[in-house]
Amino acid sequence: MSTNYPDIERHRAELDKCFTCGICHAVCPTYQLSRKERLSPRGRIVLLRRLLDGSIDSQDISGDAFDYCTLCYACQTACPAGVKTDLLFIAARKTIADSNGISGIKRRIFDTLENQKKTNSSVRLGSIAQKTLGNGVLQKLTKADIPTLRPRPFLQELQAEVQADGEKKCRVAFFLGCVSNYVDEKAATTSIEVLKRLGAEVVIPKAQVCCGAPAFNNGDFETARKLAIKNLHLLDDANVDYIVSPDATCGGAFSHEIPLLMEENDEYAQLAYRIKQKVIDWSSLVLEKLNPIFPDKSSGPVDISIHDSCHLTHAQGVHNKVRELLKLLPDVNIVEMNESTICCGFGGSFSSLYPEDAHKWTMRKLNNMVATGVTTVIIGSPGCIVQVKSTMEKDGKYSLQLKHPAEFIAERCGWL
Repeated sequence: MSTNYPDIERHRAELDKCFTCGICHAVCPTYQLSRKERLSPRGRIVLLRRLLDGSIDSQDISGDAFDYCTLCYACQTACPAGVKTDLLFIAARKTIADSNGISGIKRRIFDTLENQKKTNSSVRLGSIAQKTLGNGVLQKLTKADIPTLRPRPFLQELQAEVQADGEKKCRVAFFLGCVSNYVDEKAATTSIEVLKRLGAEVVIPKAQVCCGAPAFNNGDFETARKLAIKNLHLLDDANVDYIVSPDATCGGAFSHEIPLLMEENDEYAQLAYRIKQKVIDWSSLVLEKLNPIFPDKSSGPVDISIHDSCHLTHAQGVHNKVRELLKLLPDVNIVEMNESTICCGFGGSFSSLYPEDAHKWTMRKLNNMVATGVTTVIIGSPGCIVQVKSTMEKDGKYSLQLKHPAEFIAERCGWL
């Protein structure tokens, strides 16, 4: 039995569950794009089995075998044997990163994320470079597809506390997320507005940093732990009833990835568990804790469709809370799209490292959206919104409106 790969060996039972049926092929974006077995969930599992039995070495596994994965975990939901691919594929990324190192661009990004001032300065310089050089030139220089950056972090513009309108029902810590902070703040502003209108006191820890998901997902557990510890202490000190983020990815990090990171350290494992108990996704918070009664200020009946974020669907299993919440709005009809729970192509670093393939997959999502006949699509993750909007702009023929649930609610209720 191999002892050279303890992070994978720890999850050998998950490898043993897989009976290589291939059902995962039907839901895996990267297999559908490549049609290569080694880039399917089943193929990756076979690679890990060979690694443990000693027939290959970690340096024999090309980086794209696991980098070329959106980490959507649709395979985990589809698997009849219940294989926890989330544990396996992250362990594989860590093993490969430990063995082969992390690429230069990723290393620079993760080192920057540890320092808020350095991150803010880097984003500001990136914004200036985009305006002066153009995004195409910047993409060639960095070898990554970078969304249009804000010149100033949105966190700097927010108050530390926002008082509830009327009777206070709860006190909520608000975790902004990097996409809202550095790219597009609309999901955050409207999320806060809806919360306060419905009776939540919103606390915004000003020293919050990246949740650590990018580092964690790329095998850099050391950086991810450093970021997580900073945020865990901040949120623990906030003295709140609930912790919420407008970004499903960040919410998933605190309820899923960060507890995994801390499980070998008793002190931080307890802290991570304590925080996890307070984390709730945005739609569930509004629906279940604020008991909303929305004013009827709509401009008439409207048909919408919903793209289900991978983190809300496959990591947290609460994607239908968005539907339950929006059905409380007067005159709103939900038209379901085909493959609503299939990844949009964002996949965090996947869309940056493989922009052409991400674009192809996002086109599939866009075509499913258009087929519903609606003009407004609700998306619970700012990263997904940025990815789909970017693809729409490149193609130039789509006129869909993409909105976070909070933005849609705020508009329908006349709160903007």
